[in-house]
Amino acid sequence: MYQKRSFSRACTLALSLILLIQLFSIPATAQDQTAAGGAAETAAGVLSYEAESPLNTLSGKAGVSACGACSGGQFVNNFWGGSSVQFNEVTAEAAGVYVMAIHYISGDSRTFKISVNGSPGDRYDLPKTADWSTLGVYEIEIELQQGKNTILFSDDNWYSPDLDKIEIKPSAPPGGDGASYEAEALGNRLTGNASINACSACSGGKKVGNLWGGSSLTFPNVTVPKAGVYTLKMSYVSGDPRPISITVNSGEKETLTPPKTADWDTVGSYSLEVMLQEGLNTILFTDDGGWSPDIDKIVLTASDNGNGETGDGSIGDLGAQLESSEINSVTAVKYEHGMTFSNGIYTVSYNTDSGLAAYDWNGKRIATGIYSSADLGGTLLHSKDYTEHRIRPENITPIQDQQGKGLQVVVEHTKADAPAMKQIYKLYADQTYFLTSQELQSSTSISAKSMAPVVISAKGAVDVGSQTDNRVLVVPFDNDAWSRYQSRTINTSLNTDNYISSEVTAVYDNGSRNGLVIGSVTHDTWKTGIAWSGSDGKLNKLKVYGGFTSQVSTHDTLPHAALTGTVLTSPEIYVGYHTDYRDGMESYGNANAKEAPPLAFKRGVPKGVPVGWNSWGAYDSRLSYDKVVSVSNFFKDFLQDESFSNKGNVYINLDSYWDNMTEDQLQQLVGIIHNNKQKAGIYYGPFVFWGNNMSQVVEGTDGKYTYGDLVLRDGEGRILPTLDGAFALDPTHPGTKQRIDYYFNKFIKLGFEYIKLDFLTHGSLEGEHYDPAVQTGIQAYNQGMAYINQVLDGRMFISASIAPLFPSQYAHARRISCDVNGTLEMTEYQLNNLTYGWWQNGTIYHFTDPDYMHLTKGGSIAAAQSRVSAAAISGTVYLNSDDPEQPEAQQYMKTLLTNPRINELALTGKAFRPVEGNTGTTSADTFVLNNGKEQYVAVFNLTRSAAVKTIDLARAGIALDDKDEITELWSNSPAAVTDGKLTVNLEPAQSVIYKIAKK
Repeated sequence: MYQKRSFSRACTLALSLILLIQLFSIPATAQDQTAAGGAAETAAGVLSYEAESPLNTLSGKAGVSACGACSGGQFVNNFWGGSSVQFNEVTAEAAGVYVMAIHYISGDSRTFKISVNGSPGDRYDLPKTADWSTLGVYEIEIELQQGKNTILFSDDNWYSPDLDKIEIKPSAPPGGDGASYEAEALGNRLTGNASINACSACSGGKKVGNLWGGSSLTFPNVTVPKAGVYTLKMSYVSGDPRPISITVNSGEKETLTPPKTADWDTVGSYSLEVMLQEGLNTILFTDDGGWSPDIDKIVLTASDNGNGETGDGSIGDLGAQLESSEINSVTAVKYEHGMTFSNGIYTVSYNTDSGLAAYDWNGKRIATGIYSSADLGGTLLHSKDYTEHRIRPENITPIQDQQGKGLQVVVEHTKADAPAMKQIYKLYADQTYFLTSQELQSSTSISAKSMAPVVISAKGAVDVGSQTDNRVLVVPFDNDAWSRYQSRTINTSLNTDNYISSEVTAVYDNGSRNGLVIGSVTHDTWKTGIAWSGSDGKLNKLKVYGGFTSQVSTHDTLPHAALTGTVLTSPEIYVGYHTDYRDGMESYGNANAKEAPPLAFKRGVPKGVPVGWNSWGAYDSRLSYDKVVSVSNFFKDFLQDESFSNKGNVYINLDSYWDNMTEDQLQQLVGIIHNNKQKAGIYYGPFVFWGNNMSQVVEGTDGKYTYGDLVLRDGEGRILPTLDGAFALDPTHPGTKQRIDYYFNKFIKLGFEYIKLDFLTHGSLEGEHYDPAVQTGIQAYNQGMAYINQVLDGRMFISASIAPLFPSQYAHARRISCDVNGTLEMTEYQLNNLTYGWWQNGTIYHFTDPDYMHLTKGGSIAAAQSRVSAAAISGTVYLNSDDPEQPEAQQYMKTLLTNPRINELALTGKAFRPVEGNTGTTSADTFVLNNGKEQYVAVFNLTRSAAVKTIDLARAGIALDDKDEITELWSNSPAAVTDGKLTVNLEPAQSVIYKIAKK
């Protein structure tokens, strides 16, 4: 196989159980060891066990060596290639859960596999310590039996840290800080299929499982001494990734997606923060009708509720006005203690005494207490903490760039023994937004793990002006693993990757639609994350930073690579406040398109919506020559002359498993497709290797390279784990580029005019790259995609399938969601991505691809119609994917793909907006489009029951005159409006699309 496709979207590593790391430990002398079990009591209830104790069993290469920093002056080292140490005399007064603190040394990140009393064991990734002479501490929870226990530390045939000692102490009892609540405990409420099951790896030997099909588990007796934010750590078992929803007291339901555990016998943990009231609380876990993990227990500990700032984040009094000037319609006013800069729409105020900024729009303060920060590998720098903050006259200069005319302001921060830090603002005369970035300068080379141009940490520091239904948008990094956009309530304290938005966010009130949009407009170096928390309808914390990685979101198993040099630059950040956040998201998309326009159409590639067929939904791995011929002929005979084409253009696209056919057959197929007045499309994954033979020679390299040469590795030369079942290839490696040359030139020679590029996220993963100038995953991705554009040279329509949202300039279209199989549930999933991602259409991409329309999967003609409706309003790459040799498929295709009114709408290539943006992780059901003299309303019933929906046209933004004609496009029948409202009766799974036109 040249390529294949996998639906196994497993996270590659279990979520880390890191609870503590210290760079020191309290030594215990060898004389402290007691004869009983070799344990020493170092504090009340804490027993210490030396790794080098003669009571332990060492195997393989493991041996005892001197260690000046270690307890007892010795440790056990040389854990590699199948070595271990077993503690044989670990005693417990009673059976239960205990905390084990591991004292170790590890100059780089290494893993221990730990097994208690012969259990299968779990792998733990211990953080690196400062060097190979410095101790660290890592805590996990283990379950011990009464009396003697054995604890085995092994290297699992790899490399593990050096081990000094372990310390054992009981876990905190329920009711206090660190309270543990067993899922199977008496008093908990189970509904539906939920049941208590045996689990040898679980605390107490039991768990609650079978959370599926509408089941739940309630912890009704969670008690805390005072109200506040608490960290909830859920211990769970989940052999594949499964979501679970949590509701605290009467709060909003939140859906989480913990990573898969190693298997269905291994316990993992997942942490998030929850707001609890003083005294009794109820915590409800539900499966939302799907499938959820098994739950072992939850543990609650009080979080740090400090905001990191005192007061309300006020920047302070700027003092008396001294002078003002105007440059490019932006006014700069100097005060005793700072300056303001305004274009008449917004004002940026800066206090040179406090080192803090504030942002106002139309005279109202939206954000305050703003500064910048950087992480230089453990050394945190905050601009507000620098000794001096200056705005020199020569640093206020006119600019004219892609965004327009305006003014650039550079704020300089200096202090002894620290790199100079600059905050850069670009303010534009006619825009509702400005851009800001950060720069570090040093006379010697420095290295930054992250750079954050915008940081806010003060109670209520971001206020959008109304608190009807305040939300924060969480945008996924890519569209893999069926990721969803999330519209979270603003009243959430968070510490989970699920709630860090990638590249952009909107902080908005869904009632008034006022909103602050913040996001990166440069995507050449950093992956940008936006972390936040809030209460009382306002944000208390906001951090917009380059350097974001996550196993959940970006799928990285390594941290974001550091940027090194004498001058380091952060991402450039869009900051704009809008009376309608939806306008703001489109403005953000347009600002990005000005920086990096979408891929131009060249060499006769049609500019309009691609219409046609894709093979994956119809045939997946069963693709064959005869099937493609049959499809091409069916489209010629029944569809393409019945309005299912774009100016006569129809694509017949071969997805994965096109290599089931010989090159001669492919050549013949292209000829048949062309003879049927159609265009041929192909599929490829340029940055993935689906095999496991690292000695396999890479195609197109004349035997010079094997796949072992091309796969992406970490700094120690280890191959990165697979993602979606495939190994990542280094986009900067010459062998990867030669492979691209080989296949893409073949496709062009064969006559293919469309290419679907899949699994592109693999090319953005962090790792060690062949090109020494490439330091980060996004730099590598840019190089690889630019090379593809160079090879294709405008000769093919490029559709990005599974791919990062940014950078966006390398494809004509990008799939707005992950795979959509045609079921009603998947239509809802795709519409979630439209609900919060519509703004990409016509800005950063020409078209947003809703994936193929597999009509027979929906279970009814109504569901199939909704699948077509969803595709038609999504922006759109308009491809069917049914098997025309099936009678039902023929009927559906002839009925649903030949409606001239629906097809005309689809060919506009415009995405509809959502009416409401408060749907959490689900989709809206009503969408609108204003297309000049024509307005459209699409309404969906995404349930299996009949529904009546009432649309307030004023709320939907539809201006209606008495003379306007309203037509439902599927039925071509008129509709009536009463008191400005449109009432819609929908059958199960049905959708309607109304066109409102001027007479």
